[in-house]
Amino acid sequence: MLGQFGKTYKQVYSLLPIDFRKKIIWMQVLILLTGIIDLFGLAVFVPILSAIANPEIINSTPLFHSIKNFFAIDSTNNFLLLLFIIAFCFFLFRSAFVLFSQWVQSKFVFQLSEYIGQKTYQYYMNVDYQLFQKKNAAEIIRELTISPQFFSRFIVMPLFLLVSEFFITALVVGGIALYDIKVFLLLIVTVFPVAFVFNKLVKKRLKFYGEEQNRLTPKLYSNSNRGIYGFIDVKLRNKEHVLTDDYSSVFQKLNKINVVTTVLNVFPSKLFELVTVAGLLVIFIYGAFWAANPAIVIPLIAIYAAAGYRIIPSLSKIIPGLMQLNQYSYLFKVFEQPLKYQASSVVNELEKIELLQEIRMNELSFAFSESTKNIIENFNITIKKGEIIGLIGKSGSGKSTLVKIIAGFLKPSKGVLMVDGRVIDDNTIRSWMNQISFVQQSPYLEKGSLVTNIAFLEQNPDISRVNKVIEMASLSTLLDGKSPAEIMIDEDGKNLSGGQKQRIVIARALYNNSKLIIFDEATSALDNETEEEVNETIKKLKGTGVTIIIIAHRYSTLVHTDRIIELSEKASFIESNYQTLQHN
Repeated sequence: MLGQFGKTYKQVYSLLPIDFRKKIIWMQVLILLTGIIDLFGLAVFVPILSAIANPEIINSTPLFHSIKNFFAIDSTNNFLLLLFIIAFCFFLFRSAFVLFSQWVQSKFVFQLSEYIGQKTYQYYMNVDYQLFQKKNAAEIIRELTISPQFFSRFIVMPLFLLVSEFFITALVVGGIALYDIKVFLLLIVTVFPVAFVFNKLVKKRLKFYGEEQNRLTPKLYSNSNRGIYGFIDVKLRNKEHVLTDDYSSVFQKLNKINVVTTVLNVFPSKLFELVTVAGLLVIFIYGAFWAANPAIVIPLIAIYAAAGYRIIPSLSKIIPGLMQLNQYSYLFKVFEQPLKYQASSVVNELEKIELLQEIRMNELSFAFSESTKNIIENFNITIKKGEIIGLIGKSGSGKSTLVKIIAGFLKPSKGVLMVDGRVIDDNTIRSWMNQISFVQQSPYLEKGSLVTNIAFLEQNPDISRVNKVIEMASLSTLLDGKSPAEIMIDEDGKNLSGGQKQRIVIARALYNNSKLIIFDEATSALDNETEEEVNETIKKLKGTGVTIIIIAHRYSTLVHTDRIIELSEKASFIESNYQTLQHN
């Protein structure tokens, strides 16, 4: 048991930064002090009760005699009243200190969960794009929401509890060993082996349950999301029962685990009570049938019962605590990379880069990390500042991959991406990405005002600039005489048309003074009239110095482009313009 506790403690300690490690040490000191005060607070009543039962003890006990003389009290009843008042004051102090200790521990634990969540969020917001794309969204949500709380509640809190209970148990057992070795040996051969065997039996099973919980929870999220985001298709196909059945199936598996683990957490206390009673039975049988003087077992029974009364609650906390460490040990693997992640330093002033002339790709090739086949091979292109470029081609020809390389989400396997002759690498990538905006087929809009969606994530939006880009993005009709702050947008833009969503994202790009705007099949889901509205917005941007790259399936989307690049296999291309394509 101690080995398991020590291993978990080392794992926690190794994952945390120096300031949290120092706090853990102080927490252990506080917990030990709390254990001593808690134990002493209960023990202080024992001599008082003895004095009430036998007042002669007052004069025969040096401590009592000294207190009585110090306060010059002659009356036994008055002296006992004084002892009760002293004990009550200490008990009051004990209760206040225990509550304070619990408050400090809880505050630390929940600060830790906040730190873990923040580090995990930071990790996912900075992780390599390919790794992020491979990660299941439901797993990320789990690791940002409930898993940090689980780590604090079911790993760190049990560790604190175990320190306290191990310490108290050691004090009680040590005291019993000094007082009566026979009772100590009886405890060693009855209660403690049962605790060890029980922990050994359930250890692997609880670890399996924890891993199953970790596997099933994202499925529960995914099943929930299917109904929320696929509501229309679900209703049209009359598949509500399929969703709810899948949801219930996962919930039932999780509930089975929860039922078993709940019972197992209660089981130790009842088991130890049974073992203690069995120990008392052994003492009784020994006294009744084998001992020469049966009266000698009466003190043994009293001491053993008293020891069991104090040790059973501790063991009933220790074993479930160890069980939780086993069940949630998978969290170390979950948080190993996020907690060891170190954010890159702020971009140096010398590393800033700005598009003033051109974007160029030289002999650029790319293959995804799990593939040996190049999607893009030996690709060369130059895009002048202010140009509007159209990218068109069959699915799989590399259009989206190409613009993700230009935007810095993917790194070339070979060759270079340059802006004004400077290579985009680890030193310049952050500055380059700050100048780019993406307009996707399903743009992200959040519940809030038009202002908060255009000035996305800005705490103090520039309203005059918001009004300016609303005009540039042809969004004035959306205002209908109201201010941008009064126009409220539902979650995911549910109260907007497809074209309005696209133009809000264009306005967001203009608000951020983006030098490059990439339209990744942004109009493919729009009808002709709405597509024309977006095209008119693009036309307004012509000649403003903003460089635009448009990925499209329809040539009608590329009506205002300067050049059209038709990609074929491995991103080799044929260059043309809209008029040539129209003529052909």
